[in-house]
Amino acid sequence: MTAETTYPMTFGQLAVWRDIERMLPERRWEGNLSFCWSLPPRGVTAADVWRAVGALGMRHASLRTTFDVTDLTDPRQRISVDSPADVIAAVRQPGRDVALSRIETEEIQRPFALNTDLPWRVWLTGSDDAPGKLMVVIHHMAADGAGINVMERDFHALLAGETLPPVPQPAELAMRQRSGEVDSKLLAAEAYWRKTLATAPRRVAPRPGAVLRATMHTGIPEPMLRAAAQGIGATVAAVSLTAYCRALISTGVTSTPVLLYPMSSNRFDPAVTSVVTSMNQWLPVLAELDPDQSFAQAARALYVRNMRALKHGVYDPDTVTRVREDAEREGGPLDPGYHFNLLLPPMTVDPPEEIQESSIEWHTPIRSTGPGFYLMASADTTVRLTVRVIREGYRREELHALLTTMRDDLLELVGSNGDKVR
Repeated sequence: MTAETTYPMTFGQLAVWRDIERMLPERRWEGNLSFCWSLPPRGVTAADVWRAVGALGMRHASLRTTFDVTDLTDPRQRISVDSPADVIAAVRQPGRDVALSRIETEEIQRPFALNTDLPWRVWLTGSDDAPGKLMVVIHHMAADGAGINVMERDFHALLAGETLPPVPQPAELAMRQRSGEVDSKLLAAEAYWRKTLATAPRRVAPRPGAVLRATMHTGIPEPMLRAAAQGIGATVAAVSLTAYCRALISTGVTSTPVLLYPMSSNRFDPAVTSVVTSMNQWLPVLAELDPDQSFAQAARALYVRNMRALKHGVYDPDTVTRVREDAEREGGPLDPGYHFNLLLPPMTVDPPEEIQESSIEWHTPIRSTGPGFYLMASADTTVRLTVRVIREGYRREELHALLTTMRDDLLELVGSNGDKVR
């Protein structure tokens, strides 16, 4: 294999790969994601759908990529198939009556051999003349949440016969990241990590415990929360992160300052907005909340701090590993921190116009690795807050209190309409 046929991983791909390396071999399937796309109720056949799948794979090189990890210091990517027919042959899975529940449990736990397998598998339900749903399992090396949204948009456009303009590709991005073009940004990111971790709290990491996972369906329409956030000079991400931080303190999970790790999707540059790959990288943000601050004041302050951090969203994960090791050598064990991610997928139906009744849904987790304390906020109609905890000493009661506290803060923010459902 030569340098002409392989390329370095992007920093986003490398970040995911380093996480996978730390997993036990039998848990490496936890890098898999699953989703389901609805198809038009009429006017398309199964053959049309598979043609669009092949075209999608040709459009986004990450869907035709395998990985060479022989050299652990320089893992690389390569394009492995060159035709729509090859894409379809590699990803098409048998079974027209496969249930979504099987995809989300059994199939998501079937690992990819990343050195030989294309990093996605596709099932099509229904008949030749009336296809039902397209169900996909994809590895996180190939796409993150924003990338999956791009895939969905492009798939439906290709299915409709549209001609789409070219998009950036991961290999191009990886070469640019290592070309010297972004050296100053990488050095600034390294300096930001060093400065933040130097002042981060030193707390002994709690031992792993049973996995708890629950979702608070806040009932708050996303447009309503967005308008309320804009009204105080913040964003949905900022107010969600603020509610998380305040709840962690008020319920006794931790104390100020709080070491937060929000996710950067790294798609602020228009040149990479439509790239399909994994671009997610965690960023440290130290939040010092004044107990006398209002929610709005805390949200504005955290919004500014988070935006400053996002300027450093592209970094070399191996460099940051060394920075973390240096910080621990100099000051003791770092607080493991509290992770956060916000996903705003396309709205498939119109959101409600009024606040709905809230509820908590408890999940049976299948994943047992990853961040020890993780809030995933999402909204395709109303806002949902999913917390996953893999730390000893937490029970449903503590998680219930955390989620309820976050919901109450957000309800208060959107105004008196929240009183209708308390």
